Amino acid sequence: MYTRCPGCQAGYELTAPLMAEAAGVVRCGNCGKTFNALSQLFTHSPGDSTEPLRGSGMPPLLEHAELIQAELPVSVDEPAQAEEDASPSDPVPELKLPAASGRPWPQPLWPGISALLLIILLAQGWMLWQTPGSFLQRWGGSPAAEQIDPNELIQVMSRDMHHHPSLDDAMVVSTSLRNTGDHTIAWPVVEVRFYDGSQQLLGIRRLEPEDYLQANHRLGEGMMPGTIVPVVMEFVVGPTEPAGFGIRFF
Repeated sequence: MYTRCPGCQAGYELTAPLMAEAAGVVRCGNCGKTFNALSQLFTHSPGDSTEPLRGSGMPPLLEHAELIQAELPVSVDEPAQAEEDASPSDPVPELKLPAASGRPWPQPLWPGISALLLIILLAQGWMLWQTPGSFLQRWGGSPAAEQIDPNELIQVMSRDMHHHPSLDDAMVVSTSLRNTGDHTIAWPVVEVRFYDGSQQLLGIRRLEPEDYLQANHRLGEGMMPGTIVPVVMEFVVGPTEPAGFGIRFF
């Protein structure tokens, strides 16, 4: 087994002790270049060597330089081979695509479906907007509802306040409401104000329609003209008992 210096091209015979001493790293005895002999190997049968391993820590020094001329592969038939590669005997398959038909491609359906869903949503929103008592009319506010004060249309027919039958710190307020207008209006928000004997305000409580209506199915119907609605409300008033109350609508 032989190696060759990549710097000066000097050739050396390698032995197993030389390769094992520095893991294949050697130093050229001709030019002093250090290189890895494992990357510059030539196939030859190595002779037996009794030279012991040197433990100096330096890569082993190669001696007895022998110049080895690199053998360059030469191929005379390269042009012919290149011509054979350039023009193969087998014909290249031709890709044939079917002729485009005159029929247009089908258009996607999602734009039409989206437009239809948008129309349905707009129609439902308009119906809710026009429905008396709907949440859109109450919180969004319709032009008619903004112009009319519910306190001018709703009349308190009767009112009463008494102690709760089972709770010591609670009061029961009962009243009857009537729509005096000529059209259906949205159920109002009822505000109850409690006063003591000197007409000092003790507390305020506001109730949404779903809090004071006993029949929740009437929420969507609104408060129709001439309808008298009984309302019963329970309040926890604390240690100070109210002497009176007032009702307003929003």
